[in-house]
Amino acid sequence: MKVLGTALLAFGIYLGYFIVIKPYLWRKKYQKYSNVLVGDKFIPVVGDSIKELNSIKANKVHYAHYEEDAHITKKYDLMAKLEGSVPVILVLSSRATQEFLQLQKRSLIDRYNTYRGLQVMLGKSITPRATTPDVVQRRKNMTQWLGLNASSQFISRMIQLCRETQKAISKQNQDVDIMHHCNIWTFNVLTQIIFGEDSSKVINNFYPYINSDGSVEEINLREMLIRVAKVYLDQHFSPFTNMFPILSKYKFINPYKRDYKNLQTFEKAIHHIMTTSKDTSSVGSKFFANKECTDEEKVGDIILILVGGAETTAHAIVSSLYLLQKNPEALQKLKDELTNNGLTRNEDFEKNCTLENIQNCTYLNCVIKETLRRENPASVTFEYKVKQDIQICGVPIQKNEDIRLDIMASKFDDDKWLNPHNFAPERHDPESEFYQNAKKLGKVADAYTMRPFSLGNRNCPGQSLAILELKVFLAYFVTHINWEFSQEDLQHEGIGFAMGTQFEAKIKVSSKREILVKSCYIQKYP
Repeated sequence: MKVLGTALLAFGIYLGYFIVIKPYLWRKKYQKYSNVLVGDKFIPVVGDSIKELNSIKANKVHYAHYEEDAHITKKYDLMAKLEGSVPVILVLSSRATQEFLQLQKRSLIDRYNTYRGLQVMLGKSITPRATTPDVVQRRKNMTQWLGLNASSQFISRMIQLCRETQKAISKQNQDVDIMHHCNIWTFNVLTQIIFGEDSSKVINNFYPYINSDGSVEEINLREMLIRVAKVYLDQHFSPFTNMFPILSKYKFINPYKRDYKNLQTFEKAIHHIMTTSKDTSSVGSKFFANKECTDEEKVGDIILILVGGAETTAHAIVSSLYLLQKNPEALQKLKDELTNNGLTRNEDFEKNCTLENIQNCTYLNCVIKETLRRENPASVTFEYKVKQDIQICGVPIQKNEDIRLDIMASKFDDDKWLNPHNFAPERHDPESEFYQNAKKLGKVADAYTMRPFSLGNRNCPGQSLAILELKVFLAYFVTHINWEFSQEDLQHEGIGFAMGTQFEAKIKVSSKREILVKSCYIQKYP
């Protein structure tokens, strides 16, 4: 009993130190710097995640606080944030971003694996690996194989999949879950690119998935991807994971043990598809032909493409559709541009939807840029580790601190953007009247403000493919489908459809000009 009592006392001291004392002292350390944003109140366990929780409680999307707090955030270079009990430095200002990138070039800041949340799922990919020569080469290969020229050969297939999506949603006599259909579309595009002729195996084969109640369900690879990604995203923000990181790293109890078994099933499925593939022209075959990587690393990089390319792009598409309908003048301007470039609802769409033609649609490009400014799929980058004591904007940051670029921090800064709360694609067009007015007022953002795909030598290697997917899907959807969100959705200022949203994207579709509008506002959580 005495030994048990001693053990419990030691455990209690550990919890008290990890949950209260350590984060409190870390937070207090940065309060003396006037250019570091520190939360108003220290809340053990929850930390600064209280902002996200309060947004949800107020019936708003969890990242709504970025827009609401923009007038405060713009005054600071850095933020000392507690993600639960985990301390992390967020880079906010352009000045701080510039210094961060310089330190990154000197290898004083680099990626590392936290073995937490999505980092576990992507642990064998290049994402959590330090910038070693082999990682640099793997990134270079990925950028080349998924680059614009390489991806453009799949435009015809993208359009064919758009037609399949149109057929699927037109059959429904009820509200359409457009996020679900966009997820299917982006996943099918990526599997065509990665697996080529073997993509049918991805669609038709089923694999065992262990549910939380212990039951085993046979599901396809797309559903496996969605479920595995969701549980690891949930793990990332779980207070239990933050308090006991050893559980996430060594996975000896559920849900960590069960989730890892499902991840291993997912990895084995991809490995089997690739090692039995007969299509030597697919992107996946190029990964597996690389003798410099292990099979685990090859599978890891393919999972990275699937996670980063399917889920994020689907959310960006839905956000674009929502913002366009909410701003009918922008929608009409986009329709006019597409018509002028021969992209209309007729047989010539596929013929006219060439890389050159779609790249000439400048307003389409502006719409995508403005969507990513307003509703970027992710709000922060993956974790970096400070390799030795550094300074950013005069603030000393010690070795081994976690640090990340905040992607959304500057997007509503009214010192950098004219009318930042408005959806205005014209702000990205140097020839527009809006841009010229903004320029006269000194409100044209610099190169460090807009960072939807991160910046520096660890930015997103698949961004060219993602942008092309967005352009093709929007061009087709806008010209072929009449859609409407409910008026309740359109009038709800706190709604959003980026990653982690608690709202479902429901629309009405019709082949006719007249569309019956029905409220489709559904919230997943009370």
